[in-house]
Amino acid sequence: MIKLENITLRYGEKLILDRFSLELPGRGFTALSGPSGCGKTTLLRVLAGLAAPECGTVSGIDPARTAFLFQEDRLLPWRTVRQHIADVLPRARRGEVGKWLAFAEMEGEGDACPAGLSGGMARRLALARCAALGGELLLLDEPFAGVDPARTARMLERLRALDAPVVLASHQPQVLSACERMIALDGPPLVQI
Repeated sequence: MIKLENITLRYGEKLILDRFSLELPGRGFTALSGPSGCGKTTLLRVLAGLAAPECGTVSGIDPARTAFLFQEDRLLPWRTVRQHIADVLPRARRGEVGKWLAFAEMEGEGDACPAGLSGGMARRLALARCAALGGELLLLDEPFAGVDPARTARMLERLRALDAPVVLASHQPQVLSACERMIALDGPPLVQI
């Protein structure tokens, strides 16, 4: 069980989390749903240890063993698709690049650079790179933005086969309905509804 207790965080004068508490299961798929700007991304960043709250505690999670997918793809323009995957794999797992290209349905794109990819392809590459890290927990911010529904369904099944707990933020009904749990949120400041 992952617990956030009395988390308070603000950006400048804007209060995003105000004594916010939440329990998340340490298995399966959990979706965070809410309007843009309510604080879902900030919540994921707190879970990942990327944003330090003013007060409160997070327990049941080790940020060093967490893989985080940012809302932006964060692809390096000078690196090929293949290099983006290989760069996150330890030397002993470099032979897995093809597996992760297949995960993203990008087998024929290994030598392409980000400028030659569509938005959906770039998103799939970013998700495959995150999954290839092999974290004990995957925190995914809008993982299927720009990805067509059929591919989204297939990639969700591939994510499920990794057998790692997933906490994701999404607006897509197809993604939300594929999760075992959905937590409805509003804000700011962030509240569970």
